[in-house]
Amino acid sequence: MWYRPGDIVSVRVKGGILHEGIMTETGRVISNSRRRGGVYEESVRTFTDGGKLKNHGPLNGMDSDRVLARARALIGKRYNPYSYNCEHFVSEVYGTRRSSPQKKLAIGAAALVALLIAI
Repeated sequence: MWYRPGDIVSVRVKGGILHEGIMTETGRVISNSRRRGGVYEESVRTFTDGGKLKNHGPLNGMDSDRVLARARALIGKRYNPYSYNCEHFVSEVYGTRRSSPQKKLAIGAAALVALLIAI
């Protein structure tokens, strides 16, 4: 599959969660990584860690140079699994609002625990 700068790519990580990033013009990936502690640019090999890379294409019609400039401006921003994870990073870069599966999972787990305690 052909990858273009600005394409959103993902890999399944432990627990089946998708880890998303943005492909660069040099074939590297910028992502917000728990493993790295924040937004970081790395090789595809490091990003996938042996998993299969999937291409989702661009999120909208934003110019790829602008996408990459916005992504690189965020390098170093700290990771937070609930308020600033890889999905939040991609959304910020593309200027969209998306939900986070990790956040939904945490809210669902908290609700289940509260229900079990109430029983």
